[in-house]
Amino acid sequence: SAAGATLFFSYIGFDAASTAGEEAKDAKRDLPRAIMLSLLIVTALYVLVAAVAVGAMPWRSFKGSEAALARIMEDVTGQSFWAVLLAAGAVIAIASVVLTVLYGQTRILFAMARDGLVPKVFGTVHARTGVPRANTVLVSLFCGVLAAAIPLGQLADATSIGTLFAFALVNVAVIVLRRTRPEMHRTFRVPLAPLFPAVGFALCVYMMGSLSPITWAVFAGWMAIGLVIYFGYGMHRSRLARDARPAPADPQAPVEK
Repeated sequence: SAAGATLFFSYIGFDAASTAGEEAKDAKRDLPRAIMLSLLIVTALYVLVAAVAVGAMPWRSFKGSEAALARIMEDVTGQSFWAVLLAAGAVIAIASVVLTVLYGQTRILFAMARDGLVPKVFGTVHARTGVPRANTVLVSLFCGVLAAAIPLGQLADATSIGTLFAFALVNVAVIVLRRTRPEMHRTFRVPLAPLFPAVGFALCVYMMGSLSPITWAVFAGWMAIGLVIYFGYGMHRSRLARDARPAPADPQAPVEK
């Protein structure tokens, strides 16, 4: 469970598919397929790689190694070429994951800006390309500073616990909205609710409990910053909050006696 929680950031790919739902041509058909296929493919690849690794060498031989797979390749083949080739592939793969994560984050901030929860700059669309360019640049610079200042392992754990928490909230939201907003338009529905959402929530919380105390401390700090931004800025500028406020009285309207 601890290893699964640490690697959970790699599963953000199918999360990005859901955040791009507004750009899908047929969300009801395409989103479930994209999420399930990416989930199955990534899980199968991880299981196969793990099976090959522990089949080639005892796991204690590469425990704590910074580049375990490259070391296994070099020790088993006796040549450094295959290790270098594997490392080059890993760099390319990590770059693709980073691009996917950045894409998903920019679309989340774009939707939040449209609702007024974050500054409007994150919702500004470039006139020629039609994409949130300023949003993309700001998110890329922020993530670049984090990557340069924080060790990769701690950064991956922090990303994983945030992703697990977000997925847990989504599972809760499915159950709550089914009861409070049954008439809401839904492009697709989660099957076997509330069973699947309840199981998903329990598994997310269980995996979060496997992460280290320092990861929980970082998560608590980020949550505190997010709450300050929400209560100090977003809550008062939210479109939902504005729609819920009663309309101001018209001073010219006749007074009922």
